[in-house]
Amino acid sequence: MLVSAGRPLRAPQLGFLAAAGVTTMAVHARPRVAIVSTGDEVVPPETAVLAAGQVRDATASALAGLVRNAGGEPVAAGIVPDDRGALESTLRAALADADLVVVSAGSSVGARDETAGAVAALGEIWCHGLAVKPGKPTLLAECSGVPLIGLPGNPLSALVVFQLVGVPLVWRLAGAERPPPEPTVRARLGRDLASATGRLDVVQVAVRDGVAEPLFGPSALLSVLAGADGYLVVPEPATGLDGGAEVEVILYR
Repeated sequence: MLVSAGRPLRAPQLGFLAAAGVTTMAVHARPRVAIVSTGDEVVPPETAVLAAGQVRDATASALAGLVRNAGGEPVAAGIVPDDRGALESTLRAALADADLVVVSAGSSVGARDETAGAVAALGEIWCHGLAVKPGKPTLLAECSGVPLIGLPGNPLSALVVFQLVGVPLVWRLAGAERPPPEPTVRARLGRDLASATGRLDVVQVAVRDGVAEPLFGPSALLSVLAGADGYLVVPEPATGLDGGAEVEVILYR
């Protein structure tokens, strides 16, 4: 046995196989991940001038990057207005040609959030709401045998949840029995962190000289995520972490 099934083919494995004269082998196809953006206010990122209340679709581009990093093939399914019929139609088309469907925004409980209703009409909702911050409104479902993730509308929340839930799922659909481990580093926490029991808190941090400094800001601000070197997780039973405590930081690749 040169290379076992269920693991990504990295450069060392490719070289090892070549040294043994193996130049072709059967592999899993890259899973197709359809990314659907929702919201009357959302416009394409190339929009030069924004009208009042409009926002550029930043989340879809970031999700596509995470999908590629996990071995998947992102498929842009476009922007759908806050209309249940239109969303159902878009999801039905996406489900026919995707291994995973991701809906950006619309999973909260506001009057304009149509994801839950549209998904329920097409399949079975497993859960609606996770004990995690940020990202509580997340929806998980299955439609015609295809998994579907409904993400919160705030970009930071959406990307944090997809990193925790979506990325491992993409790896699994790509044939990896276990996702490759994320790089980590031990550091001292730069300040006290409060938390609520019964909830997983995901905190973005910048790491400098062995100190992990928490980064805070509204969940709509991608700048918090863009400035982070990684994140730490406050476990559900904890009521917080003390400044100076040693923590494990999961680093972004």
